[in-house]
Amino acid sequence: MPKILELKTEVTKFKQWQPPHEQRNGEWECDYDQWDDLWAAAKSAIFRFKDGDIPDDVANDLLFAIGRDNETELIREHLIEFPLLLSKLAKHVIPSQDKDAKWQIAVSVSEAKLYNAADLIRPFLFDEYEYVRRRSLMAIAPFSPSEAEEIAITNLREKNEYTRIAALHVLHMVDSPKLKEYLECHASDPSEYVRKNVQSLSLDLA
Repeated sequence: MPKILELKTEVTKFKQWQPPHEQRNGEWECDYDQWDDLWAAAKSAIFRFKDGDIPDDVANDLLFAIGRDNETELIREHLIEFPLLLSKLAKHVIPSQDKDAKWQIAVSVSEAKLYNAADLIRPFLFDEYEYVRRRSLMAIAPFSPSEAEEIAITNLREKNEYTRIAALHVLHMVDSPKLKEYLECHASDPSEYVRKNVQSLSLDLA
């Protein structure tokens, strides 16, 4: 099965290249000079297992590639075209420690508008990583607006400023009748970035 071996080979090449964790800064993955090969291998694997019947080891390699491709997101955007495989990967990635694979899968499920999108995204709402929770809340909002509104209101009390920003945007996304109230409350938020988002959202309501 050469296509499987090709993905394994390209993932192994990336792992051999990647620097130690303490030396990874910012968009470190972008420095890899063999992305074309990894993209091609990932797309080949996606097509081969488009029916969702993907072995665990290949799923792990594909999710690794998706996670490392978190700047361009080319692999996840290609995956959206194959809902059966996307659905399988959404379940497979839940216990993973790869936050960059998790949030991309959650976003992909939302963009693909899968019939069970809310159920597939819901586990990520309680992920250990704040960024995964934040992106997943925005991803689930179109499919479960009442649930998203409730969580967003709770998140407005969180210390992380970006969690609060996302919460305000979710309230805007679901057309919450409480948005105006919370915009007024956070007009004097200690975070400059929260205040800027309050101003932007307030203009949309005007």
